[in-house]
This record gives sequence, structure tokens and C-alpha cells, in this order.
Amino acid sequence: MPKRNADFRAKLKGLCIFIMALNLWDLALDKKRKSKTKSFSFVLRRKLASAPTRPLLSQMSYLRTTLSSTVICKLKKPPVNMIKVYFDWNVLSQIKNGAHSELKEILLNNHNLFVIFSSSHITDISASFSENQKQQELINSDLEFISELTENYCLYNNGKGIVCEQYPPKELFEHTIESKDSFKDLSIEGLMKTFEDDEKTNKIVKPLFDLLKNLPLDDSLKEAFKNPESAAIMENMFPGLKDKPTMGGFFKSFSQMNINLNENDGYKELRQTIQNGMGINRDKIFNTENPFDLIDKSYDKLGITVDQFKNNGKHAPKWFNDISNEYLKLDMHGYQEDKVNIKKGRKETFKNTTEDAFHAAYASTCNFYVINDKRSYKKTLKVFEKLDINTRVQKPEEFLEFYKNFLGNKDPQTDLNIFQNRLESNDFYESEIDSGKYRTFYFPYFLFGFFNKLVTFHPFDENEEWSVFLSQDKPTNWFIIDKEIRELVNRLLGAFGPDINDDGPFKMSEFDDGKWHGRRWIMGEFTLRLIAVNNYVQLYWDLEAEKPAGNTSNPCTSH
Repeated sequence: MPKRNADFRAKLKGLCIFIMALNLWDLALDKKRKSKTKSFSFVLRRKLASAPTRPLLSQMSYLRTTLSSTVICKLKKPPVNMIKVYFDWNVLSQIKNGAHSELKEILLNNHNLFVIFSSSHITDISASFSENQKQQELINSDLEFISELTENYCLYNNGKGIVCEQYPPKELFEHTIESKDSFKDLSIEGLMKTFEDDEKTNKIVKPLFDLLKNLPLDDSLKEAFKNPESAAIMENMFPGLKDKPTMGGFFKSFSQMNINLNENDGYKELRQTIQNGMGINRDKIFNTENPFDLIDKSYDKLGITVDQFKNNGKHAPKWFNDISNEYLKLDMHGYQEDKVNIKKGRKETFKNTTEDAFHAAYASTCNFYVINDKRSYKKTLKVFEKLDINTRVQKPEEFLEFYKNFLGNKDPQTDLNIFQNRLESNDFYESEIDSGKYRTFYFPYFLFGFFNKLVTFHPFDENEEWSVFLSQDKPTNWFIIDKEIRELVNRLLGAFGPDINDDGPFKMSEFDDGKWHGRRWIMGEFTLRLIAVNNYVQLYWDLEAEKPAGNTSNPCTSH
């Protein structure tokens, strides 16, 4: 084995232990989080019950020709969109301070978009915290702006997973400031302090930590400290570990490394070490078209895989770890790498890159991610492309143009015209099952502020009828939020009038039994069914052979 490769393998061994150690801290970190994190109950956590599929009772041609006469005349008032958008903090800060004025007007006055913030926004803001009164006033104004824009809907890790709940930005900020020093001491002694007030747990974990503390390190790491070519780098990466080559020494050393990475410029040298060891030319990879391929080939040459160094901690969902790991992989190996700066102005360290990775992960729960940092924009595009994340990544000007072209519609008649035109279109994806064919029509519009996908089912049995429904080509890591269901139901009530049960505005109590009967509207010869099937919210358009008993209303009579 070439000497350079042997030296680098020792360094990688150190990095591997460094990553694996993150998993050993999960118990302690979860303990810290659970003692701090607030809980709310605004998210629909129950699985929505499925409803039976009913076929159309007439040919599709009849649906096309009668749609306008039986439905459009029943519409009452324009709907409000409920399209989830995640903005990077840089964009929000610029909007607050007067930039992107047209976009600001849309966000603050039209209420067409469901804007969500996350704990990473608060971490970004907390980085500028000081006891200076003027600075605190600026921070308060930032938090108030976020609150106004998002109605306090926040994505964050509650210790069990990622949730979206109403969490006032000021409260989350105060919690962040209170706990900002909780994770500075990551030595075994520091982690043990977490359990001081929990006698039962302390009795269980103390012997484990004591055993761990005295375990010797791998011989290859010890040799790396003796080798003149790697000693300086190893000492810089793991300060003090040379004199105490045990797991206890490692944890203490890593605690210092954590400070060097997040508070100082240690990430710059770590990144350089990795790139040099892998033989990666930073100038070549920085703007390459296929950075993941280049990285994988570099590791293949050494007979190792980069995936073995991933952080797969259990305190975040796999999808969240996958996105943030891939993002950090790109930056660490030089693709659109972030600047590291601690000398002037805003401090830029590994912490900033990590939060940008978290922003990308949080954004994968939304329809749009709006970001204007060029490097982060490009890294996010590559990660989403690799992992097949169904979230549009756009710069502010791109999003504004998209909004004007496709998202600004408030006229339900226009929605129905689009619906009808798509039915007549040949632009669809076709898939086949034993009983028939599905045709799926995708479009950039959000009909009734929610649906951007039309599906038709064509049975092979000529005695069966076609079926038609609207659905959402939802974000990859999407989950149902109460506000979306509430606004969709209320929007359809505003458009089509009372449902046949006259249930009125949406109420959370409709899910008390873990099931949802949905809503139905009779529109002349149509029955519209809003149902939830396997976490998909769908609007079926059924043609009825007869109207239900008692329904004698004129389809064009307003309610």
C-alpha cells in the first residue's frame, strides 16, 4: 500500500470513529432535548382512513362537455392557495429590509402561500445574539417578521422526529439561547452531567461510560500521531488525544474539535485534509457537473466507501440525515464549498454549513425552496437531484416569475378550465395494472390552491366506468398539516357551498376517532368527494345516475 494511502487511511479511521461517536451520544443528546423541547398538538398524526373508490357513471366525453354547465355556475368566491414554501433566512432577511418588494407584497398581503420557518432560521438569527440593546431590538424585529409571515408554523425536531407545529419564534429563540452552551462539553464527564438529576438512568449509564472511558484506541490511530507526515494534522484534528489515547481522551478531544469546527476555522483545515488525502482537486470539483461521481471515484481508488463515514444518528429521521449528509459531503469534498471566515463581519464556520444542510432537509417537506446563496443553491440542486426530492429549488426572481405564471390565480373558473383542458390533453404518463390503465397529468398550477395532479383510470372491462380525481404531486417528505386540510375544506366550501351533510367549516374533532368521512358536494349530475387515502388528499369527480333523495336543488342556484 502506498505510504500516502496508509497515512490517509489512519486519518479516515479517526474520522470514522469521530462519526461513530455521534451515535454514542444520542442517549445523552436526546435527554437534553427532551428536557428543553416544548410539545404542541396541532399536527395530524393519525393515519387517515381510506375511502372506497367509486367509478364514474358516464363516459369521460360527457364529463368534458357538461363540466362548465353543471359546476362553474355554482362557484361562489375565489379560493386562497395553500402552497407550502420554505425560504432561506437570507431571502427573508432581505425581504424584511426592503429588497424583493414585489415578492414581499405577495407574501404579506395576498396570503396565497403557506410559508413555514424552522429551528434553523432561529439558529441563524441567534448567531448574532449579544447583550447590546440595539442588536436585541433588531433580533426582536426579525422574530416578529417571521411570526407575521408564518403564523408561527415551525418545522423542528421534537426528539422523536420532524414535526410542523405552531411554535412562536420568540419562544424558540429564547430556548435556543438558554441551551446554546448545553452541547459545548461533549466529553464523557460533560455528558454524564446530563444524568445527574435522574438517579435511575444514572445508575444504568455510569458503568457504561466508565467502561467506555478507559477503552484504548485503535493502534493505527496511535501510529498516525507518531508518523511525521500525519502527526501535525492529527494533533490539529484531535488536540490532546496523543497524550491520552483512550476513548475518554477521544471524547474530550472531540469536544475541543467541535469547538474548533463551529466557533473557529478548524473546518477549513479538516476539509483541506480530506481533499488532499482523496487526491481531489478543489478547482476541478468546485463547479463540476457530476460532483458525486467524482467523489465516489476518488474513494473507489482507495477501496473504501464514503458512506461508512455518514452520521446516521437516531435522533433525526433517515430522510433528514440522508439530505444533510449528502449536502455536507459535497461541501467537505470541495463542490461549491463555503467560505470559512472568523476575522471580519459575520462569522462563517462549519456551523453555518451544517445549518444550510438542515435548511435543505427541512425544505424537502415543502413544494418550494427559495434561496439566493449561489453555493447553497447549487449544492441543494445536486442533492435533490441525487435523492429524487420533489421540491422546486428556485432563486427569488425565479419563484416570483413562477408565481405570476402559475400560482397567482384566484379565479375558480380558471381552475376548472385548466382541469377540463387537461382532460382533453394527450400530455400524460401512463401506467398499467391488471384491471386497467392509469393516466397521470402533471401541471405547474395548483387547482383550488392544492391540487397539481390529475389522474384518470381506464378499466379494461368495458362494463366498468372511468374514474377521475385530483391529487397532489406532493413533496417527497410531505406530511399533512392541520392548516392545509382546514384551508382546503373551507376553500371548497366557499367555492361550492355547503357540503351535503352541512358540516360547516373544518374542525379538528372530525379526526377524533382516527378516521375522516371527508366531504361531499352534489353539483347537478356530479358528486364531488374530498377524501384521504394513504396520506393522499384527493378530490373525486363522480357522475351520478340519480340524485340522492331530497336533493332537488337547481345546480345554478347559489347558496
